Amino acid sequence: MPLFTPSRVVAVVLTLTLMSFMWTYGLPHQLAQPALPIINHDSPQGKPITEPLIPAPAFDTQTEAKATNTLGEVAVTSSVAETGAPAADKEDEKTSTAVPTKAKPSTELSSKSSTPAPKPTPVDPKKFCRDVKGAPNVMVIVRTSKATIGDKLPTNLKKLLACVPNVAIFSDHTGKIDDYEVHNALDDIRETTKTAHEEFQEYEKLQAADYQPKESQAKELDKWKFLPMVYKAYKMKPEVRFYMFIEPDTSLSWTNTLQWIGRLDYRIPYYSGAPTFLGDVRFAQRGSGILLSNGALRQYVKAYDERYTHDWEARVGKECCGDMVLATAMRDAHVEFYSAFPLLQGETPSSLDWTSRHWCVPMISWHHLSPEENEQLWGLQKNWTSRNGWELPFLFRNAFEHFAEPHLVSMKEDWDNISSDTKVEGQEGGQETKAKEEKEKQDKEEDKEKEAAAGTKKPEESVKPEESQELKATTTAEEAPKETAAETPKPKSTEASVSKRETIDWDKIGEQVKDAAESAETCKSLCERAEDCLQWKYTDKGNGECHLGKVIRVGRKAERKEGEPRWTSGWMVDRIQKVTKEWSNDCEKPKWKFNQ
Repeated sequence: MPLFTPSRVVAVVLTLTLMSFMWTYGLPHQLAQPALPIINHDSPQGKPITEPLIPAPAFDTQTEAKATNTLGEVAVTSSVAETGAPAADKEDEKTSTAVPTKAKPSTELSSKSSTPAPKPTPVDPKKFCRDVKGAPNVMVIVRTSKATIGDKLPTNLKKLLACVPNVAIFSDHTGKIDDYEVHNALDDIRETTKTAHEEFQEYEKLQAADYQPKESQAKELDKWKFLPMVYKAYKMKPEVRFYMFIEPDTSLSWTNTLQWIGRLDYRIPYYSGAPTFLGDVRFAQRGSGILLSNGALRQYVKAYDERYTHDWEARVGKECCGDMVLATAMRDAHVEFYSAFPLLQGETPSSLDWTSRHWCVPMISWHHLSPEENEQLWGLQKNWTSRNGWELPFLFRNAFEHFAEPHLVSMKEDWDNISSDTKVEGQEGGQETKAKEEKEKQDKEEDKEKEAAAGTKKPEESVKPEESQELKATTTAEEAPKETAAETPKPKSTEASVSKRETIDWDKIGEQVKDAAESAETCKSLCERAEDCLQWKYTDKGNGECHLGKVIRVGRKAERKEGEPRWTSGWMVDRIQKVTKEWSNDCEKPKWKFNQ
């Protein structure tokens, strides 16, 4: 019998077809999983990679369950409802935050319920700001010193930290302050390094509980804290998604911080802040706040373990500033710097240039605010979240209405509003000439008043013709020298003044500019004639100075002692109202403008 018969061929084909069908549809298979993007760089030269630059995450990502609120709306969120009460399910530290979405009210749910919906229970304000969406995902780290903070937290910092679930305070000693543990950032520095640098003599004294250091002496230790502090913060809370490093005088908007990090992917290595330069190094200013993502710190920690002892620690001793050295360490760890300006600010409401580039941007941080400004800012944002909830950002234009607008008037004495775009100086000797002319004018007015008084007090006495002629001659002889003395110097001063002015083309720059530095009124008049001028300031220092500004700045009170020149400032209030209204028309959506 032949090997391949028709019946055998049919049997083989059917068998293979059945096996293929069972393999495709009958057996279970592992479904394809989307792979995360590889965020990596080349390995450091001369060192082979023994393990991935980005270690495996320290926590799993889960999706939060649905929660039904009291109004019959289904919300996939742990955020706070519009009533002000938090949602039913609290967010666990190891879970990710779902994007808030709302469905239409369910008529089926409401029809089945025979009892009315319960009223929301009032929530303690501290608990409320600690439990809002995203709060467990961020850690706030404060860098300070025993000399700076003493044994009591600043009021603004105490209020902020009460809203933060994850807090760490690092200093140059170990202790406790207002129920917060203070961690020593310098305890792991090698003894050989401490011996080689004089500032560590002060460090040894700081460990005594009763020692009261001077801020100038303890300041030298600040630069040594940054690298170990960042490392220890991650080791304390490796599951946190974002780490915000601030100073005691940093003012942070909690609601805007949470909304900001909610827009970012924590797996991407973010090193971000208000940019500044030192030489060719671009780094984040410490006072404005430094934001680091979990992805950035995983790379940093690996590089720290490899390079701190033999490389970075010695580098700190050679440089001036810890925040600058942190930037070089991040560069070694292959973490790029991202500018967060103008979200994070090194300015204050008084020194900031209020322009269109800030106007519609959420305000996250200030630096060097006074205690009064901090108190006002905290109250302002507390009222903001009470009215608008925690998902609408507080913009710079909202801060302008409170911190800047009330100060803007047409003229304010003993005030410097930092106008600095144009400067007009008075001519040499102009103040002396002006003072002399004013004195002569005043003397003439006094003479007229005396003559008028003499003519009204005594009627003319009758005199004889001979006496009349003698009196007339005497009067003429006495008045002649006075007229000569009064009028002779006048042409000389005029000629001298004209000769100085002939060197300048006043026809070209206009009469208004020529006279702008004579007084506050003339300076104000020049600003009124310049279409782009929004503010001005004047001082009588030297020959007089008139400064014009194209941007809005509030400035500060100019304290002066007796005999010192005075500063007078003013704003074009109508123009400012017009231009800010135009800026506001572009604020339909907040302009985060962060890497977008």
